[in-house]
Amino acid sequence: MQEPTFSSDVLCLEISGPDQEHLSVIDVPGIFKSTTEGVTTKADIQLVRNMVRGYMDNPRSVMLAVVPASIDLATQEILELAAEVDIHGDRTLGVLTKPDLVDRGAESGVVDLVEGRGRPMKLGWHIIRNPGQKELQDKDMDRGSLEATFFRSSTPWSSIEKGKVGIDSLRFRIKEVLSSLVKK
Repeated sequence: MQEPTFSSDVLCLEISGPDQEHLSVIDVPGIFKSTTEGVTTKADIQLVRNMVRGYMDNPRSVMLAVVPASIDLATQEILELAAEVDIHGDRTLGVLTKPDLVDRGAESGVVDLVEGRGRPMKLGWHIIRNPGQKELQDKDMDRGSLEATFFRSSTPWSSIEKGKVGIDSLRFRIKEVLSSLVKK
């Protein structure tokens, strides 16, 4: 019998100092439903689901529901789990990735989603573009410039409100969400 691939152990990185905000970021594994022979087990499926759900249940957690823009949202269990634990939607922000991989003709659906005309989410949706494998091999690649150029010059992505695209505006949005939760 294969040993589980995943563990409930957590690597915690703390940065402290007089000018640092008190914040913990926990990047949990993505939920999956199928085993892969030699890689994952049924025990892994349950362990990951329980780990994710444990963090989501904490009312002080802000959840970034990160999903690829290139897939059908109806297949993303994380969105249902988030809706179950965050009934009012006060701490769940949708984040779409990989807009560069969206099929031609399907882009307008993603734009509609980010602009609030698709699956509603109280805190809304944000879209980012990370470097692909080939771009990561370029030692001179600048992630910020790559992303900014993509959203500035690629149709239809350039039509999206600037406050909803890119990692820098996502950081700002997360700070706003955290601030509003602290005030409650």
